[in-house]
Amino acid sequence: MAILELFERFAFVDIIAVLVLTALGIKEIVSFLDWFKQRTQGPVKKEINNDQTMKQAREEIEQLACQQQECETKLTEIYKLVHILIESDKDDIKAWITQQHHYFCYQLGHIDDFSLDCIEKRYDHYKEENGNSFVSDLMNDIRALPRVSSAASVKKN
Repeated sequence: MAILELFERFAFVDIIAVLVLTALGIKEIVSFLDWFKQRTQGPVKKEINNDQTMKQAREEIEQLACQQQECETKLTEIYKLVHILIESDKDDIKAWITQQHHYFCYQLGHIDDFSLDCIEKRYDHYKEENGNSFVSDLMNDIRALPRVSSAASVKKN
C-alpha cells in the first residue's frame, strides 16, 4: 500500500527523478569511497611493492655476485692450468730441440732445409712462451751447420 500512496501523493516523473538522483548519489558516494581508499592505501601498497622490488633486486645482486665469484675462481683455475701447459710445452720444445741439436750436430754434422725450418718454427713457439737462452745457443749451433738438400740427407741415412 505504501507504493500506491506514493503514486497518489507524487507524480510519476517526480518519483523517477528521485530514484535517479538517489542512484547518482549512491554512485558518487561509492566513487568517493574508492578514491579515499586509493589515496590512503596507495602509498602503503607502493611502499610494500618498493620493499618487494628492493628485496628482489638485492637477491639478484647477491646471485650475480656469487656467479661473478665462481667465474673468477674458474678463471684463476684456468690461468693456472694454462700456465702449467705453457711450462710443459716449453720443456717439451727444449727437450726436442736438444735432441735435434745432438742428432744434427753430433751425429750427422749437417742439416737439411726442411728439418731446419721445422726446428725454427718450434723455436719461435718457444720464444713466444718466454723460453730461456739455453735453447738459443743450441739454435745458433744448428744454424751454423752445413746445409744439404733433403734428398742428399735421405741417401746418407
